[in-house]
Parts: sequence; structure tokens; C-alpha cells
Amino acid sequence: MLVITLIYIILIFLVLRFSVTVFNFLSNPKLSVYGRRFNDRVSILIEAAPDVNGMIELLYAIKEQDYKDIEVIIQRHKDAEQLTELVSFCAEDKRFRLRKERTGFAEDEATGAYFLFLGTHTIIENGLINSLIYRTKVFNLTLLNIIPTQSITGLLNYCLLPLHNFVLLNLIPLRLVRLFSSPAFSAGTNQCMFFDASVYKKYEWHRRQKGEMPEALEIVKAVKQEHFRAETLLGNHLIYSYISDYQPDLIKKTGQRLLRNFGNNIFVALLYLILVVGGPLFLLVDYDYRLLILPAGLIFLSRVMISFLSGQNPLWNVLLHPIQMIFLVISLIQAIFSRILNSGQPHKK
Repeated sequence: MLVITLIYIILIFLVLRFSVTVFNFLSNPKLSVYGRRFNDRVSILIEAAPDVNGMIELLYAIKEQDYKDIEVIIQRHKDAEQLTELVSFCAEDKRFRLRKERTGFAEDEATGAYFLFLGTHTIIENGLINSLIYRTKVFNLTLLNIIPTQSITGLLNYCLLPLHNFVLLNLIPLRLVRLFSSPAFSAGTNQCMFFDASVYKKYEWHRRQKGEMPEALEIVKAVKQEHFRAETLLGNHLIYSYISDYQPDLIKKTGQRLLRNFGNNIFVALLYLILVVGGPLFLLVDYDYRLLILPAGLIFLSRVMISFLSGQNPLWNVLLHPIQMIFLVISLIQAIFSRILNSGQPHKK
């Protein structure tokens, strides 16, 4: 009786995840390319990370944008010491400015009608800024959060990077982030956040956590708690994110990012792991093999739909699914243990 109950729970969870994926696939929550052109000033705010080469690549992409009424303010990073190239680049174009001080916030110097916060390892394409403004104006948004299309190279990256969209797109119906005012329907990424500057200046969401950079998910929730409208969409090849070089802590960072999808709730994350990874393994051991086509089919179709939504190769994601699930367990368990160990330590002020 207990075995049958467990099988029903696993199958119901698979069907629910599949239903969310189907909803996302049919609703197609992507940022569309709009033909409208605008002339509102946009302030692009970037923190200068230690990877100066990545910064230069992003700045060149911004310089080639078809949207001209922009200003770019680069916030100095405490670990980014070799800034000669950035200084030289900013000297060539008056629209680009490197802040002299590391303290304070770049948005204090911004003059645009909109603030666009970009992560360092991103590349933007023509049409992005006009599309962001159009979407924000039409739906009266305070925050438009865009999840970049991942540019993936290397086997390890393909085992790790698709995990974020895999978890996100079978966990949250993205269209409901805008349609429902409840903070429970929230999702986001720090790599591309587009704000109505007039509202942002009043609430200053980035400085709510004593100078520490808050996560996008928390900012989306905070915006909705103030009864403003927020939306999260997929980048649709208008903005890309990438890993520049091999990062020895990539597994750790992936786990931390995955854990944030669960609101850093350790219990929920463990329950998800048990059902998503342990569930199919349990079915393999105790289930009628003639009926395994149902869970296998749901997993296969989910991976294919999520791959197309994310702009990824569906064949690679299907073939690497078992390996990706191993990395899902390793990265998420590592993030959970790290959070437990750090929870007893005092926070830095």
C-alpha cells in the first residue's frame, strides 16, 4: 500500500511539472522584437567585475546598439584593479563613464528615464532596448526582468548551465508573474533588470539589504509588495549570457543559483530533489516496466519543450539528462550544506 501511494505521489508530481512546462511552452514567455522606436534616455548600469575582458566585450556590444540615447555608468568593483582598458574605452565615448569611487551606487549619477542593470558576462543585441521600453510602457511595468539566452560551450557547462532553466520552467509559469500581483509568483535574474527610473529612485530596491546586492527574485517580490507591476521573460536571443573561462567554483555557483529558485528554502529544495531525481529512480526499481513509458515520455517531452524555450539544443539536453540530474543533486546539496554552515555565522556589515 505504501509503495502504491509513493508511486501515485511521484506520478502526480511529474504530471504537475509537465503541466507547468506545457503552460510555459504554449504561452511562450519571451521578449518579442517590436518595431517601435523610442528616444527616452536609458541609463545602463554595470558593475566592473574582475574579468575586464568580459566588460570590454559587453561595452563594445552596447556601443554597437541601434539605440543611441544611452549613458553607461560602470561601478568600480573592489576586486577589479586593472582598469586601464576600461578607462581608455570610456575616454573614447562620452556616453560611457567609469565611477571614480567604489563606494555609493551608480544609479545616484544616472539621469535616464529608465535604468538597465546588466551583468558582466552578457552580450546584448540590436532591438533589446526598444523592446524593453515598448513592453514596459504597454503593460505599465515598474520592473521588466529578462532571463538571457545561454551561450554554452564545453561538456561541463552543458551539464550544469541548462539546470537553471530546467528547474525554473517546470516550477513557475512565467506569464503569471505579471498576471498575478501575489509575490508568490516571482522569478528573476540579476543579469538583466529594466526599471522605470522614477519609481526606482523612490524605493531604491538595490540598497535594501545594507549595501549587499539583493537577488533579483527578492527584488521582484519587493516590487510586487509595493503594489507595482513586474514581469519576467526569456531573452529570445536579444541578450545572451556566457561563461568566459573554466570556473572551478561553477558547481558551487550553480547550486546557489538553483537554491534561490526555491527562495533559499532548504526543505522545499530537498523535497524537489527527492521527487525529481529520487522519484524516477524509485519507479525504475519498483514499477511495472510496461508502464514506464508514461514517466519517461513526460520527462522527454519536458526536456524538449524547455530546450526550445531556452534556445538550447534539445538533443544534447535529452542525452545528457541523467548526467545533468547527477550534477543537480551535487550542486544543490553543496549549496544546502553551505547555507546551513553559514547560517550560524554573523553577517558582515
